[in-house]
Amino acid sequence: MKAIRRFRIIALGSVFAFIAIFMTLYEHLTLVSSLSNGAASSYHLHHAIIINIISGCFGGMVTGVTLNYIDSKYRNKSFCQSLILVILIFLAVWIVRTIILGFTISEKNHIGFDWIFEAEDLRDIVFWSVMVMLAHIFLQMSNKFGPGKLIPIFTGKYDRPSEERRIFMMLDLKASTTIAERLGHIKYHLFLKKVFSDITNPILKAQGEIYQYVGDEIVISWSVNKANGNPRYAECFFNIQAHLEEKKEDYLDEFGVLPIFKAGAHLGQVIAGEIGLVKRDITYSGDVLNTAARIQGLCNQLESKLLISQHLYNFSSRIDDFWDSKVMGSIPLKGKSESLNLIGLSRK
Repeated sequence: MKAIRRFRIIALGSVFAFIAIFMTLYEHLTLVSSLSNGAASSYHLHHAIIINIISGCFGGMVTGVTLNYIDSKYRNKSFCQSLILVILIFLAVWIVRTIILGFTISEKNHIGFDWIFEAEDLRDIVFWSVMVMLAHIFLQMSNKFGPGKLIPIFTGKYDRPSEERRIFMMLDLKASTTIAERLGHIKYHLFLKKVFSDITNPILKAQGEIYQYVGDEIVISWSVNKANGNPRYAECFFNIQAHLEEKKEDYLDEFGVLPIFKAGAHLGQVIAGEIGLVKRDITYSGDVLNTAARIQGLCNQLESKLLISQHLYNFSSRIDDFWDSKVMGSIPLKGKSESLNLIGLSRK
């Protein structure tokens, strides 16, 4: 999550600096056009570019920091509330920036500082407010589709179905029915909301992609090309449980129960593509999803918190250096005569 937030800050700083350069060049062409009275004697293009690059970069980075803060602290607030807060912070930064720039110019030219609100100021406020609002909207879209998905969607990667080799892990809450009956519907929903929010960081830290929330289950995915044999799925699972253990007292005080997960993982070929007209979504389809679900369904029977397929075990490099593994059983493969061995993983 920290890497994602750093990327947002750097990306917004770079984008806002680029927009500032474009705006400066546009204003320069306007000043030197035949319809203009010309630039002031104190105006220099390279000075204007430098000042606006610094202002744009600083403004973009402040926007990134602000959006990250709101995303972490005000995630439960409505979009309108967070948007108003973003705009207010932007206006405060703009006022501070204008005052600093005004004093700098006044000292350089040996004149007194005089705050004058001109048409250009209103134009800048409206333009950059729109830019900040667009950044906030794009952040919400990124949260909706997942980190790294917006650019492929915009470039049309998923318009046509394509075949991918991916790892899927079905993460399921143990004793969910009992917990739901004890807490009641409303409190159980709040319980799931807190759990899913708390385990997001361990998932992102393990470079996992949250594919779906299905009731009390989360489907997490990794690209085989990006995984490169690294058993991040195991790291993800055990880090999730360790993270929840750290919050044990909070859960017991608020809900009277500590969430415990079981999981099944498998890898294989899937078809990735975008479906739907009114509510479009990126979907994966293939036997690997059904097999992963079947593996997860055997966790209680085989008394294992994390079960993986033999295929995934063979793919994972140096997995025995970090976790204990044991053959727990097997399941028949659909449409094939051979069976698939299941490996149980546990901490050393």
